[in-house]
Amino acid sequence: MQENKKVYYLYKSVQEDNILPITSKCDLSCIFCSHKQNPPGVETISFGNLSLQKIDDLINYLDPDKPIIIGESATKIIEGEPLVHPEFKKIIKIIRGKYDDTKIKITTNANHLNQEMLNFLNNFDDIVLNISINYIDPKLRKNVMGKNCHVDILKTLKYLKKTTIDYHFSMVALPQLFGIEKIESEISEMVNYDPLSIRVFMPGYTENTSEKLKFDFNEIYDSLQALVHNLNLKQEIPILLEPPKLENLKKKIIGVIKNSPADKAGIKYLDEIQTINNKKVISRVEAFNLIKKLKNPIVEIKRNNNLLNKEIIKKSGKDSGLILNYDLSQKRINEIERTILANKNKDILFLTSELGYKLVNYIVNYHLQFKKQNNLKVDQVINTYMKGSIISAGLLTNQDIKNYLNNFDNSSFELLILPSIMYDIFNNDLSGFSYKNIEKEYNLTVKLV
Repeated sequence: MQENKKVYYLYKSVQEDNILPITSKCDLSCIFCSHKQNPPGVETISFGNLSLQKIDDLINYLDPDKPIIIGESATKIIEGEPLVHPEFKKIIKIIRGKYDDTKIKITTNANHLNQEMLNFLNNFDDIVLNISINYIDPKLRKNVMGKNCHVDILKTLKYLKKTTIDYHFSMVALPQLFGIEKIESEISEMVNYDPLSIRVFMPGYTENTSEKLKFDFNEIYDSLQALVHNLNLKQEIPILLEPPKLENLKKKIIGVIKNSPADKAGIKYLDEIQTINNKKVISRVEAFNLIKKLKNPIVEIKRNNNLLNKEIIKKSGKDSGLILNYDLSQKRINEIERTILANKNKDILFLTSELGYKLVNYIVNYHLQFKKQNNLKVDQVINTYMKGSIISAGLLTNQDIKNYLNNFDNSSFELLILPSIMYDIFNNDLSGFSYKNIEKEYNLTVKLV
């Protein structure tokens, strides 16, 4: 990618995602790191430590009404460990000087989260730490995260617990290496330090991954899903499996933050939202956003076939403590409907990822009731570019779409609908190719939703 495009991408990413990249450097070498497993041709942006002057300028483009995110990888930009930036403390001070009450979410591997750093962060309000602990067992943690993982994580967590900082934990689960029982004991140990939640990430692999890290995807996913469910039934700290496999628009609560407004209202794990202030909502995203927006919303829930009304006492715009999986917003669902209706006289092929297929198929054919429209086909695309366990839409490429189209038994369609998350702000996939190449090569129209 040309340098001027990299800079443009940097600014647009800050504006659109409210992510503030400060460094691409990381001093650990986690065995599951995706950057080690990418096939040749994957387009990434790495810039070392950004200068304080550049960061100061980028901060001006952040939206103060949304949380400012530091260290969370969500774009082509390689996000390193933010605490290795030599000016990290100055960066936090600059942000707070410009946005005094905006929440700042920092993702860190905790390798530099010592007592001095915790004392510094504890001086600011609305700082949230997302700590990639992975494993608490010191030997296991060093085995997974590399020889440079020198921090005494138990000492750090004991001190962290004494602060007023909000924090979440996460782990990349590797039961294929350590067994499901060890994963359970590690999560149970994390619970003792009272995080707001614990995210359990399903591991992934590509053809470039070492053989010892490869596994049967469905077997591992099912075992982790069962483990997470059983743990959520036993204790109060929400345990979240990512990515979730969604099949419909049922708005089931997958977690409630302890002592939050929703917890005090008596809402529980697996309660299903029916209405909010007597208004029906379509998706999980819509329900979450509406509850956050409202003051003291009354949420009708379904629990064991009983309907209950729960008033969540909170201020407008404040978090409720409810955790729901992310599906599609009403805006995105409406966009899908408009696209199909505007092209109802054309043959339409709607392609999505393996992970998103059941949800998208449900929305299109059942929620939007296009099942009887014979000129519309919804199907899933296998990720052949990564060649492994990768099943998300964000990692699909033009090559995956071409492989599908080359084997498609009916080439009469005129419109191809693809997930917009496949492409960046330049309309390029992660290997640097635009969807317009597909339009030209196959002589059809592509619409991104």
